[in-house]
Amino acid sequence: MKKIFFLLILAGTCLQLRSQELTISGYTRADGFVGVIDKNAPTLKSLYSETSLKLKAKAGIHGQAYTDIRFRTGSEYGSDFSTLNIREAYIDLYLGKVDFRIGKQISPWGRADGWNPTDNLTPSDYFVRSPDHDDMRLGNYRIRGQYNPLTWLKLEADLVPWYTPSVYRFDQVEMPSFVTINPPAHPGFQWDKTSVAGKADLIFTGIEGSVSWFQGYDPLPVLVPGVLPAPPFTDFKLELNQVPFRQHTLGADFATVILGTGFRGEFAWKMPEKGDNLDAWIPNSEIQWVLSVDREFGPVRIIAGYMGKVVQNFLPADPPQTFDPAMISNPEVWPLLGSMLASQIGYYNRILYDQTHEWNHSILFRPSVTLFHENLDLEISGLYNFTTGEYLIYPKATWHLTDGLLATAGYQYYEGDAYTRFSWIKNAFNGPFFEFRLIF
Repeated sequence: MKKIFFLLILAGTCLQLRSQELTISGYTRADGFVGVIDKNAPTLKSLYSETSLKLKAKAGIHGQAYTDIRFRTGSEYGSDFSTLNIREAYIDLYLGKVDFRIGKQISPWGRADGWNPTDNLTPSDYFVRSPDHDDMRLGNYRIRGQYNPLTWLKLEADLVPWYTPSVYRFDQVEMPSFVTINPPAHPGFQWDKTSVAGKADLIFTGIEGSVSWFQGYDPLPVLVPGVLPAPPFTDFKLELNQVPFRQHTLGADFATVILGTGFRGEFAWKMPEKGDNLDAWIPNSEIQWVLSVDREFGPVRIIAGYMGKVVQNFLPADPPQTFDPAMISNPEVWPLLGSMLASQIGYYNRILYDQTHEWNHSILFRPSVTLFHENLDLEISGLYNFTTGEYLIYPKATWHLTDGLLATAGYQYYEGDAYTRFSWIKNAFNGPFFEFRLIF
């Protein structure tokens, strides 16, 4: 709390001294997420309040600073918490046709709706509970340079010197009792291991697009087993480490409007680097693509999309049988233990990176409507994976009570068979939620 009061005092002082160059905005919200156990007993999964304080300070025509500070307190995932998070804090420098942005920032790539396979620079918190999908994005330290040599061409180069991993809460995933998953290992700071990326945006009348290249650490680490215990086993334990791996990504996207209908597309060819003693665990190279359309009919808007991928050098594998630690009491099993565990962990990684099948096809459908003089927004998102049978149903309603005061209610429902990502996360997310938000 002392940090919050200090920041407020500092902001107020700056506002008094430079009121014409500093703007303050943000919101305060209260959220609750409810789940159901055995379809009978409701349980409170999350109950928290959050205040976001956004500061933007201009320094003439040559620069500005931006900070997004978030304080959250409440109860979630079975424990109380109070956190202060500086989500973004960066400096913009404007030098004619060249711009620089330096600091912790969130600048996602991609033009497609719902899924952006070219966005390798933005880590995500896959287990955040929030009605706002943007809250999944995490800031990381980044140096971005942009150059506009022509009105229709913008060149961008990015440098990420410090690795920030995505958050995947394996403590919320049903795992064998003898397995412990350690926090992500950090690769450290090495200039020759820095993540770099480049992009060329082409912006014309009626159509825009980009081509991009990324070389660096994938935001989502891979699961790698630690040292296997030696027999004879008395209390069998297995540690899994989350280890970052490097990859190359060639990407492209486009967006256009034809006869009042928006068309968007995105493509990415992901090629993990080999040779870091991770070959047995890292995902295969793959090609991903997204195509979407959106159209407005008065107060109604419809977004529909198709997402696909093909895994290169794919080798079929059946889901492993459940590993029974009681088997290790049999000495005949000991020589097979390494291969048995490798099979199971390898399949976990296939699930994590959605590579259990060579081809993968999904559709997204999201209709929405605005009613009562734009005071009520209704939408429902639906996703179905034809390959794995997973699906999501996500209705949501937002009522604009007064200017800046919103009430939101909805329901999340994920479903998937065993050994799918939705089967991993459904217990953490399925159920109704509500939010009250005041924007200032």
